Amino acid sequence: MMARDVRNRIIKKGSLVQYIGTRTQGKVEEISTNNNRTWVRIDSTGLLYRSDYLELFDGQQQPQKKSKKKMSIKEKVLRSRGFRSIAPTEISDHNDGPGYGGG
Repeated sequence: MMARDVRNRIIKKGSLVQYIGTRTQGKVEEISTNNNRTWVRIDSTGLLYRSDYLELFDGQQQPQKKSKKKMSIKEKVLRSRGFRSIAPTEISDHNDGPGYGGG
């Protein structure tokens, strides 16, 4: 079985690869053939990917590591609704009265 990547380079067991659709990266665990297609299982997800949708990492390229920044639930909700960050707010020290408050 000869698995080849998107650039027609040979993929071997233990090679570092990246799925071009989602940029998922990992090491090749297994190579199999089914329905005249070559499939590659990578360790990071345990899923099979078609070899022609994978990109082989050279010795010069280093896999990019995802940042593991912890976000609060509030930040996740705001990000999902399209807000980039929480705007700083200030509470007024004035009491309600003429000229203050809503209109």
